[in-house]
Amino acid sequence: MARYFFDIHNSRFSALDEFGLECADQDAVSAEALRQLCTIAKDEPLSHLHGTLGAIVRNYEHHVVLTATVSLSITWVDGA
Repeated sequence: MARYFFDIHNSRFSALDEFGLECADQDAVSAEALRQLCTIAKDEPLSHLHGTLGAIVRNYEHHVVLTATVSLSITWVDGA
């Protein structure tokens, strides 16, 4: 297994992962990136409304190997 670093960002903040996480394969890296983004969005949905929450994943050599984004939006329908 290799170590990957999951840096999280949006328009207001960036958090660099200094510790990383061991992942078995590309599917595990993809799932972890989405899991982290969805957890953050779930915990503070209104804070991320109408914006994009992103992850930049680096390998042990600190090369970017994956990017992932989650966007949240709400549109009220007239008369609702």
